[in-house]
Amino acid sequence: MNRLLILLLMLAAAPCLAKDDPQPLRLEDFAYGMELKVKGNSPVASLSLPAEVYQGCVRPDLGDLRVFNSNGPVPHLLRPPQPEQAAHPAQSLPFFPLSTPSGQGRAADIGIAIGNNGALIAFSTGGAEKAEQAIAAYILDSSALKQRPDWLEFAWQGQGRQFSVSVQLDSSDDLNSWQPLASAALAELSFGGHKLLRNRIELDGKAEGKYLRLTWPQGKEGISLSAAQAGYESETRAQARSLLPLNGTPDPAAAPGRAAWLYSTGGFFPADQLNIRLPEQNALAEFAIFSRPDEQAAWQRRASLLAWRLTVDGVKLENGLLHLAPVTDRYWRLETEAGSSAAPVLELGWLPGQLVFMAQGGPPYTLAYGRAGLEPVRSQVGQLLKAAEPVSGSKLIEAAQAEPQRVLAGQAALEIKKEFPWRVWLLWAGLIAGVLVVGAMALKLFREMNGRSKETA
Repeated sequence: MNRLLILLLMLAAAPCLAKDDPQPLRLEDFAYGMELKVKGNSPVASLSLPAEVYQGCVRPDLGDLRVFNSNGPVPHLLRPPQPEQAAHPAQSLPFFPLSTPSGQGRAADIGIAIGNNGALIAFSTGGAEKAEQAIAAYILDSSALKQRPDWLEFAWQGQGRQFSVSVQLDSSDDLNSWQPLASAALAELSFGGHKLLRNRIELDGKAEGKYLRLTWPQGKEGISLSAAQAGYESETRAQARSLLPLNGTPDPAAAPGRAAWLYSTGGFFPADQLNIRLPEQNALAEFAIFSRPDEQAAWQRRASLLAWRLTVDGVKLENGLLHLAPVTDRYWRLETEAGSSAAPVLELGWLPGQLVFMAQGGPPYTLAYGRAGLEPVRSQVGQLLKAAEPVSGSKLIEAAQAEPQRVLAGQAALEIKKEFPWRVWLLWAGLIAGVLVVGAMALKLFREMNGRSKETA
C-alpha cells in the first residue's frame, strides 16, 4: 500500500517537474533597442514612438515592447494616438465684391463703413457708375472669428461650367496694408467622365488679419462668389502627422481590364490619412483602396479616391489627402481601370502613439522591441495616471528622448525557435509508465487474491 501511495505522489508531481520555469527577460532577448534619455526627477516619462519601433515590432499592438532600467524591466503603458477634437463648426464669412470699370486697370473708389467691433457694415465702389463694372477682387470679413481658420471654402455662381483660376489671398487689419497669405487654384472641370471641384484654400491656421482679400491676375476671368466659409480641421495641430511614401509593384492577380499595385509599409503604422500621387501629368483615375494585416488575410476595402494631376491654363491641380479610420495594416493594394503601367505613389499619414513608463531604478533606460512569441504585459501605469494627473497635471510626466536604434539580438529574436519538447515527452512518458506500473500492481494483487481464494476453497 505504501508503494502505491508513493507512486501516486510521483504521478501528481510529474506535471510540476515538467513545467517550464519562466526566465526573466533581458535586453538580449529582443531584436532592437534604443537608449532613452530622461531629464528631471519626475517618476513617469513619456516618448512619442519613432518609426523604427513600428517597423521592428512583430505584433500590430506593439505587445512585444518592453522598457528596461539597469536592473530589468519597468512598468510601461502604450497610449494610442489621441488627437484633440476641435469643437468649432464652420462659419459663414461676409464678403464684398471689389469692382473696376471694364477695360481699366484702375480700381474704382471704395467706400467703407466699419462698426465699433471692427466688422464691415457697408462696402461700396463708386466713381464709375455709368461704366460697366467687372469684379476684380473680394474682401472677406473675418473679424468675428475667435480662432484662426484652417481653411476657406467657396461657392460660386454658374456652377457646372468649365473654368480654373489661380488666386491670391492676402490679409489685413486695417484694409490699407495687405500681407500675402496663400496662393491656390480654384477650379471646376469635367475630364474623362469625372467631375473635379477644387473650392478650398488651405490656411493651416495662418490667417492672422481681420480682413481677407481674394484676387486673381489682371485680365483673367475671375469668379462670382455666392458663399464663403471658414472652417477648422478635426485633428490637432500640436502633433503633426508623418507621411510614409510607398512605391508599388504590379499585382499579377489583377482582373482583366484592371490594373493593380501592391505596397508594404514594412511595419504596423497607425495610418489615418492617405494620398495617391499619379506619376504622369494630365492624368485622372479613380482608385479602389484595399489593405490587410498579413499576406494570408483577405483584402478589406478601405476607401475610394479620385486622384488627379492636371495643368489647366498654367494652373497645377492635384488631389489632396483622404481621411481614414485608423488602421495598422501592413499590406496595401490600389486598383483602377487599366491604362497606365507606371505605379502611383501611395502616401500614408500616421500619428505616433505615446509610450509612458516608470522612471524607477537606475539609468540607463532602454526601449527594447521585436521578439516573436512575446505576449503583451498588463500594466498598472494607466491607473496611476488616472488617479494622479488631475492633481499634478503635466508635472507628473517628463518627456524622454530616444537615441538612434541599435541591433540587439537582430533577426534571431524575430523568429520563433522550434525546440524539441523534451519536457512534454517526459511528462507523457511518466504518465504512461505510471499507468503500466499501476496496471501491473493491480494484476499482481488480483492474482494474489485469486490464489488465496483457491487455498480457502
